[in-house]
Amino acid sequence: MRRFSLVLLVGLALACRDRTFQADLKSTDQQVRVNAIEFLGSQRDRSVIPELIEMTTDPAVAVRAKASWALGMMQAKEAMGPIVKLLKDPEARVRQSACQALLQIEEPEALPALRAALQAEADEWVRQEMEAAILHLVQFEGETDVGESSFKGNWL
Repeated sequence: MRRFSLVLLVGLALACRDRTFQADLKSTDQQVRVNAIEFLGSQRDRSVIPELIEMTTDPAVAVRAKASWALGMMQAKEAMGPIVKLLKDPEARVRQSACQALLQIEEPEALPALRAALQAEADEWVRQEMEAAILHLVQFEGETDVGESSFKGNWL
């Protein structure tokens, strides 16, 4: 009985901590938002995917980059459209994070957008990330069991 009570208490503590981090996504403090995204992304808490998608348009560079990272960690295929849009972000850090997220999601439908972005990319560091993502995703071209595509559309 004591072991069960301890497990229950630990579970409740973690659930409360998650709720605190979810509330922190709405903070006016950029660093608080980044920390919350990082925690929830590392926990792969898919319940916050809609909020993370919204955060890909946040005015803060660090928030956009971390939101993209977290969506990649969660392999959030439903976030492909917003992540692809980040390939045109004015900040190299955000574009690089978007490339990594697309690589993690492993959906070959991102290839046309990555190839187009690579042609326009001036930053060598980001170009390398784009090339790595393209090389990784090419192996999935033509496969039908990679994932459910719920993001058809023109992203460019």
